[in-house]
Amino acid sequence: LDHDARVLAAGLAARGVRAGDHVAVLGATTRDLVTAIEAIWLAGATVVVLPLPMRMGSIEEFVEQTRRRILGAHSVLLLADPQLAEFVQPEPGDPPMVTFDDVRGDPDAWVLPDVRPEDLAILQFTSGSTSDPKGVMLPHRVVLANIDAIAEALDLDPSRDVAVSWLPLYHDMGLVGILTSAMARGVDLVLAG
Repeated sequence: LDHDARVLAAGLAARGVRAGDHVAVLGATTRDLVTAIEAIWLAGATVVVLPLPMRMGSIEEFVEQTRRRILGAHSVLLLADPQLAEFVQPEPGDPPMVTFDDVRGDPDAWVLPDVRPEDLAILQFTSGSTSDPKGVMLPHRVVLANIDAIAEALDLDPSRDVAVSWLPLYHDMGLVGILTSAMARGVDLVLAG
């Protein structure tokens, strides 16, 4: 996973993604999505995980809300699962869109950017169930404090524990509570997509 994420991070850097940029990512809960999330962080960028169409009443509503989130996050790039890319047709003013398959680089060319605790790790949008979705900025220090608290409360031990989740990765508990916690602590993870 780490090697594949470095390949993708090098590809993102080759496409101009820099530390501090916001990269929107659209995909089902798959290994490719997990790889893309790690790659965005390895590029020093902020990840913006977009919800899937099943949360919307119609495909048109999904496309409109997705575009609003991408533009509202000031994303420099949309990284999409090839199966979902066809639903989001770029319009003038939209950032470029590439699929997971289109972004590959030389992992030996990857260089860890300077990332500070106050830099944004995640820009996550609220569900929009009671009003328009709003972006919530989560710096690395906050995400890491949350991960530390989860690990302590659960007494996570990589030698004995396996995390299992059915939560989508655009959900805060799926992204931070499960995926990022497991990644940071080295706990095996099974994701049901």
